[in-house]
Amino acid sequence: MQYPKLIDCLVSQSYETLRQYLGQSLVDQLQSEWETANGPLTKRRLAEMIVHLNGIALLKKPTFRSDVITHMPPKDIESIFALLPPVRRTGAVTLQEKANAIVALPWANSDANLKLLSILGIDPSIFETASENTESFVICQTNEQRFFELLDYQFVIKQRILTELSRPFPLKRMLVHMPTGTGKTKTAMHTLVHYYNFTLKKEGAVIWIAHTVELLQQAYNTFANVWQHLGDGKIDTYRLWGKVKIAVPQDGFRGIMFCGIQKLQSIRQNQPELFLQIIKDARLIIFDEAHKVAATETRKLIDELMSIPPQGKDRSLLGLTATPGRATLTADENKLLSNIFENRLIGIDINVINQVNMSQAAYLNHPTETNIIRYFQTSNILAKIKKEQLIYTEQFTHTQLQSIQTQMLENGYVDFSRAALEIIGQNRSRNAAIMDRLRKLSVDQMPTIVFACSVAHAKLLSFMLSLEHIPNALVLGEMAAVDRAESISAFKDRDNPINILINYEVLTTGFDSTNIQCVFITRPTQSIVLYSQMLGRGLRGPMMGGNKECLLIDIKDNLGRFDANMAFNHFDTYWS
Repeated sequence: MQYPKLIDCLVSQSYETLRQYLGQSLVDQLQSEWETANGPLTKRRLAEMIVHLNGIALLKKPTFRSDVITHMPPKDIESIFALLPPVRRTGAVTLQEKANAIVALPWANSDANLKLLSILGIDPSIFETASENTESFVICQTNEQRFFELLDYQFVIKQRILTELSRPFPLKRMLVHMPTGTGKTKTAMHTLVHYYNFTLKKEGAVIWIAHTVELLQQAYNTFANVWQHLGDGKIDTYRLWGKVKIAVPQDGFRGIMFCGIQKLQSIRQNQPELFLQIIKDARLIIFDEAHKVAATETRKLIDELMSIPPQGKDRSLLGLTATPGRATLTADENKLLSNIFENRLIGIDINVINQVNMSQAAYLNHPTETNIIRYFQTSNILAKIKKEQLIYTEQFTHTQLQSIQTQMLENGYVDFSRAALEIIGQNRSRNAAIMDRLRKLSVDQMPTIVFACSVAHAKLLSFMLSLEHIPNALVLGEMAAVDRAESISAFKDRDNPINILINYEVLTTGFDSTNIQCVFITRPTQSIVLYSQMLGRGLRGPMMGGNKECLLIDIKDNLGRFDANMAFNHFDTYWS
């Protein structure tokens, strides 16, 4: 993610301007430590850091484009200006007026913007890559090679779901619980394909609902892979998330729809005709991360989808969750969630798996493993987790703890608020300990995913590593899609020296990389769900394409009354 000409343009800016692009607080945190040992931060070093931390997303900001274009040679400004539509060239006479006209052009695919990218040495295809894919309708087709199998416990789960779906009563509901890393998406897709082919006979629509683009894209990719091996001919698929638009089809919906929850809510409010058609054609609704169904508006949406309209047919609701067995919600919320799925839970039964795999004599004489996590670790399905607690000497001051407590109070003590996480992420001795451990991980060439406390904290860690020439990649929601994809690709590429991938709130779900050997959680949390999602990035064992062992690094913070409620306290069975 290097753009040398863009860096050269930044070097021509003033030192103060560069500090503003980086963020004054970020520079202030770095300056004293860095300059004491290494001398002043040069303009070129600052420019390199700006591009590293922000990528081409900077060009979306008119103020940044203005600074870049204003410092270009006059001939470059003239060449870009000449490509503007005539109406935008009117009245621009001076060089500055021409530069202003270029900046005022919307940042989208156009001749003038493509010329600007060409001058900066940036691939013009970023407009295609960085923008959302607005194609909702795709046709998947079977592959001649029809071999794709489930593991034993996945097959049993599939059969239990199909049995429940075949029961002779309407509007069936059930919740499937499979621990993170055991392949719930793959299992659900095998079940979906079988049910759509042989029970629904390719009539009506299956609605797959998730709350993030990453989860939806992962689900779509998994479905496409499974259908190519196990499907029956062609199937229509619809990708409804982000900015995609879709019309009511003349013959109704047939196939599978991958829907973002926000997109469905928007359709429900703004396109009632379309939403009614979806309700009419729905035959199976699958809700990923099903613990989110308990939210009031989401529950209303599900209830509408689960109502049979005039001329509509029966449908079923299948929830998927990887949430650990201990309560993650209040007692009332847990009861509500259970009621939504009619108290019908489908989980992994080790006894059943042993009966499938063993002779009767062997089964009767075999001691049953009661701990499902240990069972999967022994079977190489889940990685064995080696837990390391990072301890730093300086603890939080009374004032800092009071501030965190105030922020927690405003957040209803559900979890650490963004403001509280900002305070924690700014602790210098804490960050020094994190950096020291990251240096050692880099020397050991151990592929590591880091979960930062905030956007600023992620940038700070990446900045500090880069200043020491330690290869790392950064993934943030505010980055351009092309830069996020490049960071992830570089981390997954084992010929690339990048072994440290730093992110905040992007890679907790919908991200799998089989090379991860260390999960470094710098973000404290009281959410068991969030913690399990972060931990899950390193749980894939050899049978799931991952590693036999994974190092988990947590930080021992002194956060007073909140320590006892930390989510990691609920995961003792995972540690080897």
